[in-house]
Amino acid sequence: MEKKNRPVQQAANSDIRGSDVTPPAHSIQQMKRTPKKHRARVYMLRTGVEGWTENDILRYCRLSSGRNYASEIERRLDIQLERIDEKNPDGIGAHLRYRFVSRGDVMRVIQLVNNNAAAGGYQGLTQPEITDILNLYPDAFTAA
Repeated sequence: MEKKNRPVQQAANSDIRGSDVTPPAHSIQQMKRTPKKHRARVYMLRTGVEGWTENDILRYCRLSSGRNYASEIERRLDIQLERIDEKNPDGIGAHLRYRFVSRGDVMRVIQLVNNNAAAGGYQGLTQPEITDILNLYPDAFTAA
């Protein structure tokens, strides 16, 4: 049985080299998408002393596996996050609430975020953003 050319196949086989619709390569500005880890880490930093839950990462960053982002920061920076067992509103089960233990740990995460942004070619945290984040953590901040 012989297959007939379908419109999709015909379009794929047609010659489009002469097209003058494509803008020159130098006029196309390349936008780097912010990586998932960057979005999750910035969200974690912006939660302040209240911390975040796995569901918060899902809800506000649209990322699953919120626990993995917290665990990866601990492994990578050799820090320990505080974990608080929090009951679900429906009374069934619980989630962990994570938070940074000290302001020094927050600074280490900020440095990681900015180093990765510089290496990856996307926007890191600006000095005003860093100041805003650090204001969320008091000078003598140490979690219980």
